[in-house]
Amino acid sequence: MKPTKNQKYRIATWNLDRPRSNSKANGIKAKLNDIAADIFVLTETSELINLHPEYQAVKSQEFELYKDQPWITIWSRWKVVEEIETFNQFRTACCLVEAPFGPIIIYGTIIPYHMAGVSGNRYPEKGKKMWQLHTEDILDQSEDWKNIMANYPSIPFLVAGDFNQTRDGLPKGYGTIQGRKLLTQKLSDNKLCCLTEKDFYDSGFLTADSKGRKRRNIDHICISKNLCEEINITAGAWNQFSEDGFAYSDHNGTYVDFL
Repeated sequence: MKPTKNQKYRIATWNLDRPRSNSKANGIKAKLNDIAADIFVLTETSELINLHPEYQAVKSQEFELYKDQPWITIWSRWKVVEEIETFNQFRTACCLVEAPFGPIIIYGTIIPYHMAGVSGNRYPEKGKKMWQLHTEDILDQSEDWKNIMANYPSIPFLVAGDFNQTRDGLPKGYGTIQGRKLLTQKLSDNKLCCLTEKDFYDSGFLTADSKGRKRRNIDHICISKNLCEEINITAGAWNQFSEDGFAYSDHNGTYVDFL
């Protein structure tokens, strides 16, 4: 299960902050065209982002309050063999695709942010404490990953999306120590390797915005350790704004290249 010699394949993820205007959607689509991934796992997207006919789409169910704004859309240049049911059909989506180097399962996700279930109407869960739903969801999702992998034991598994936690090893950042430790443990339990635990600013992929603010990545891509050991994989990222300052989103994007 290796890429063809001298061939590069790319899988990317990006939180689009629910684009609601054609001007923003067109800017995002132009950037997606530049990134040219074979699979995009887009989170907080909208129906304005349509990559047909070059890509097939697998989408999460819509929240009633967010019509035409699916929280997860997996766009694949490769054939989608099967859509796979997940534990939460609203903020996760999953499918089996036939990649040129063999079948692979793609699991797109949003792990809830710190105020999920505490205030606002973005999540139907109510009465939670800060970061509580984030922690609970890691437990629920990791069990979902385990069950899916058990049903497809010979197929590599990839989970990507908005994890709502920095994992670059630097002080502070977004998330809690408990949440990061829990996710680290659950990734290990499921034999998954997080490829985006990097300081993308220090490595030159991300730059400060016009106000001098440095973005720290919270959107991640994790893949089965056995596949990581078989092939050469490199990770990168791109800014949430264009060179002329146009704001695509409030999140940077990340990708991994299979070489």
